[in-house]
Amino acid sequence: MGYFHPLLVHLPIGFLLLAILMDLLAYRSAFVQYRAAVPMTLFLGFVAALLSCGTGYLLANSGDYDFSSLQRHQQAGWIVAGASGGLWRLSAVFFRKQSQAGSRWMSALLLALGGLIAYTGHQGGSLTHGSDYLSWQAANEVEKPIRKVALVDSTAIEIPKVNPDLPLEVDTQAVEQLRKLGFNVRYMLKRPVMLDLTLPAQAGKSMAEIQPALQTVAPSIVWLNLSDNGFSEKDLAWLKACQNLEKLKLAKNPVGDGVLEILAGLKHLEALNLNDTQVSTGTVEKLQNAGVKRIYHWKQ
Repeated sequence: MGYFHPLLVHLPIGFLLLAILMDLLAYRSAFVQYRAAVPMTLFLGFVAALLSCGTGYLLANSGDYDFSSLQRHQQAGWIVAGASGGLWRLSAVFFRKQSQAGSRWMSALLLALGGLIAYTGHQGGSLTHGSDYLSWQAANEVEKPIRKVALVDSTAIEIPKVNPDLPLEVDTQAVEQLRKLGFNVRYMLKRPVMLDLTLPAQAGKSMAEIQPALQTVAPSIVWLNLSDNGFSEKDLAWLKACQNLEKLKLAKNPVGDGVLEILAGLKHLEALNLNDTQVSTGTVEKLQNAGVKRIYHWKQ
């Protein structure tokens, strides 16, 4: 459900900015009737903001975001939801009492809400596009020229870079066994084989149940998510066989500094989620020195 956040997040922005626009236009006699629609538009924005915040909270649990930026975005989002709900109540009561007469106090509060929406949206943009996405340098960055290749000249087409160590085949019976055990299995590429495996949180599976099938397909595993399933370092020793692993999530598992010995030899590992684990910052630094580019590591 968290992946609906990028879709839903535009609804509260649209409704709330529409309410602000209608309130300001209503100061002109030709548009005074618009003020009657402000309370309902604020209500729709309030409901949409709650849905957006809820799905955003679920998406944040993936751990693939900078914690400080994520926290600012979350807090501002909940404030927008609360403020829109409060202004809906105020505007509804005010409209009943004052009919279509304007209130400069209400307009000022709505404009303040607009500023808060802009701040929240900016924090969200920073999460997905980087903190410098509005910088002058980014805005004026020269696009790389696109090289056109004639369709008849197949020798000029560049082949995408793929890890040459990946196997060309995979044991399909082991893959089906993983699906039966509850894994979400996605083929990122079928030749060579690149597997994206996710065991849902708190799936209730022991490592003894799933390890045989996992070890069979280990060379083909590129992304692996084992978050929140109670696995210890002893359970994860088999990860040494995942020599082509690029992205690994171990959040909310009772693992400690022993993961260093397991993961340090994985030369292709680029992203590692250790949120809410017992791994120390010293081990995180050693993993970074070993070549892991992105490590997510915070504790509740």
